[in-house]
Amino acid sequence: MVYVLVTLSENQDGIESLCEYKKRAKEIRDENGAEDVSKMTIKERLVGNFEDESIRILKFPSVEDVKKWLSDPRYKEIIPLRNNGYKNVTVSILE
Repeated sequence: MVYVLVTLSENQDGIESLCEYKKRAKEIRDENGAEDVSKMTIKERLVGNFEDESIRILKFPSVEDVKKWLSDPRYKEIIPLRNNGYKNVTVSILE
C-alpha cells in the first residue's frame, strides 16, 4: 500500500477544461487502483506561500500502480485539459 499527495490550484479561466478533466481523470485513476482517502482545502495559511488550494490523499496498491496511472495513454491524452484547468498540480509519493 502506498499513499499519494496531490495538490491542486484551480485556474478560474479554465473551468470547462477542469470539468472535463475531472470527469475523465477519476475513471482512469480508479482503474489503476486508486482509492480516495481524504480531500481538503486550505482553510488558513499560517506560514509560507503554498499556492495550492486543494489537497487530496490517495491510496494505491503499489508505487508501480501510481506510475501506471500517470503513464496511462488515456491519462496522457487529458494532460492538456489538466494544464488548462489547474494553475499548479503536484503528485508526490508519501513515505
